[in-house]
Amino acid sequence: MMKTTTLVLLMALLPCVVMAQSNGEKGKVAETAKPVEAKVDTTQNDTTKTSLLQRLQEKKEQLIQNIHEKIDSLKPKAEEAMIKADSLLDIRNAKITTDTLWVARPQETWTFRAKADVFGDLMHIRSVDMHDKRGDYYLNADPKVTLGIMANYRGISASLSLSPSKLLSDISDMVSAINYYSNTFGFDLTFEKVDAFHGRTGLQSSSHKLTNTNMRQFAVTGYYVFNGKKFSLPAVFNSTWIQKRSAGSFLVQAGFNTGRIKIGDNLDSEHDFASRLKRIDMNSFSIGAGYGYNLVYGKHWLFHATAQPSIMVWKNYKLHLDDGSGNEEVNKMDAGHINFFLVGRLGAIYSWEKYFIGLTSVVQHSKSGKDSDFALRETQFQARAFFGWRLQTKLHRRPEPKPRKRRRTTTVRR
Repeated sequence: MMKTTTLVLLMALLPCVVMAQSNGEKGKVAETAKPVEAKVDTTQNDTTKTSLLQRLQEKKEQLIQNIHEKIDSLKPKAEEAMIKADSLLDIRNAKITTDTLWVARPQETWTFRAKADVFGDLMHIRSVDMHDKRGDYYLNADPKVTLGIMANYRGISASLSLSPSKLLSDISDMVSAINYYSNTFGFDLTFEKVDAFHGRTGLQSSSHKLTNTNMRQFAVTGYYVFNGKKFSLPAVFNSTWIQKRSAGSFLVQAGFNTGRIKIGDNLDSEHDFASRLKRIDMNSFSIGAGYGYNLVYGKHWLFHATAQPSIMVWKNYKLHLDDGSGNEEVNKMDAGHINFFLVGRLGAIYSWEKYFIGLTSVVQHSKSGKDSDFALRETQFQARAFFGWRLQTKLHRRPEPKPRKRRRTTTVRR
């Protein structure tokens, strides 16, 4: 009976065991199938990314190709515009007559110069008070340094200058100028703004900063050269011409100057006149003559020196004083006998092949007033160091006309 019962139970449990084994095998198959599905998804993502990168690369190449095609289509127009500009410059330059044995244009069409400028301003004020006591006061502005580059194409120049000290600090001083130099005549328009003055009451005394003391000045100067066919100032000061042989010339100049100096700090409390001085208004016109010389030494050196003295034929200087009660008193400065304006130039250039390096300086000194009463002396200087190079371009060349092909004629002999 027991054996029969056991056999029945075994037969009843057999289907359950078979089903459990089959379910286990299915689970294993499912587990092994899951990684395969993940691998298939990763492959699809990599394929999608690759196709997207290919499309972006194709678009990039197409964009670059379009830009090149656009540039190629504009080249003929640019060449045509350059040829027209060159024809106008040919007409302009043909009017400038020089002796090419002494002065000539560079063979290259482009001239570039990297330059560094240093500007300075010094003033000497001399006053005599009511007790015949003389006071000397020296004012100087902080030196200003600018860096720039100039580009010149066949006599047409453009330049850009920046002041590192002005960009990196709160200094508001500035010097801006517009210059034009040719072999025959030229002019300078200069505006100077100084807000940082230092002063002292004597050459041996210590310098201190003057509060609320500033200057605004505008000047226009021009010159005319008599021997412009053989002597060239631009050969030294902007390198747009080349001096081949040594030559000099007399020249005349004229200049107009206007501006004011505001004095906020007492120059000297011991002198009544100096302590009451608040402002100086300056206006003058001067004319004069001078001489310049370019010395060509060897094959590489060029030296220059110019002296241009002028006499102030008209001046109007006004002194604004504080009368002690808060009111302003204006007196016209006694001009005295001689009021002059002097300009001096120096330069040295060393050139080789298509490169050159040089140093130039311009000093302007003026004296106005009367030493026995009130006198003002001012000295402005500019020093420039530069390195330059010249380039030859292809766009300026006009296409040479192609020779016409001759037609061949055949003769028929009878």
